[in-house]
Amino acid sequence: MKWVGPKLNIVSACGPYERDVIAQIDTHVTPEGYMKLRTSAAMKKFMTDLALKPKLLEEYVLDPVAVVESAKGLSDVEKSGLKFANGGAVHMLMKATESDIASGRHLTQDEIAKAEGPLGLTVIVTVRVLITVVIIMFGAGSL
Repeated sequence: MKWVGPKLNIVSACGPYERDVIAQIDTHVTPEGYMKLRTSAAMKKFMTDLALKPKLLEEYVLDPVAVVESAKGLSDVEKSGLKFANGGAVHMLMKATESDIASGRHLTQDEIAKAEGPLGLTVIVTVRVLITVVIIMFGAGSL
């Protein structure tokens, strides 16, 4: 009798929903009122790292100020908003209207501080969208 090792259960990085979304990318039409992503490369990296590094997320939940201060490249406004560990602040930091972008309008720290929203759902949704974008742009191998 020859031992062949344990059976491995390999799980796909993308489920049926994600595969369906990816299949529809070429025919996708941006909905009216869509709010464009507005953030720096450093903010995108920070949010992606939160999604892909459970230890970093755990540290962020416990001490957002320390984690944000150790992140490289974030603007002062981004740091200020991320230190709140508030989904509303994260949402405001990453979304803009067409007129905001066209006018070059930037959020103030006071606007970000007053943003409302739970950390959990908004961050999870934002991070999931970022992961999907990364997979679509660079392929699953880049993660």
